[in-house]
Amino acid sequence: MERQNYVPLVRLTMVKEKELPYGGKRINEPELVAELAGQILKDADREYLLVISVDARSKPLAVEIVSIGTVNASLAEPREIFKHSILNNAAGIILIHNHPSGDCEPSEADRRITERIEKGGSLLGIEIFDHVIVGDGYYSFRESGELGV
Repeated sequence: MERQNYVPLVRLTMVKEKELPYGGKRINEPELVAELAGQILKDADREYLLVISVDARSKPLAVEIVSIGTVNASLAEPREIFKHSILNNAAGIILIHNHPSGDCEPSEADRRITERIEKGGSLLGIEIFDHVIVGDGYYSFRESGELGV
């Protein structure tokens, strides 16, 4: 008797760990992004990569910690970055990472990953609203003209 092959039926669900206060505002300014991220990143001794999934009006749907790295690097592939936004039916994302040194100036690696994520988002129909680096202040790729060019 021939044995049947089976494939598992799976269902993906997200688990809400906690809620962060943000005042119900649209997250459309880097200061607001840095303020929200500061609740997670304050006193961080390593680089964190966060993604805020947003709706078409820039209202946050959810925040995910995508990667926790070392004191000067955090690694993440586009599939990890976009998984969260796809599950949230997001119109866009905001990338955030911190520089524990306090220097917010982007490295060449920061610029390359931003460009790569922007291209991936374009293929998926998910806009990269901004990439904000936080430290002693912040650096916004959108404000600096390095996004959506």
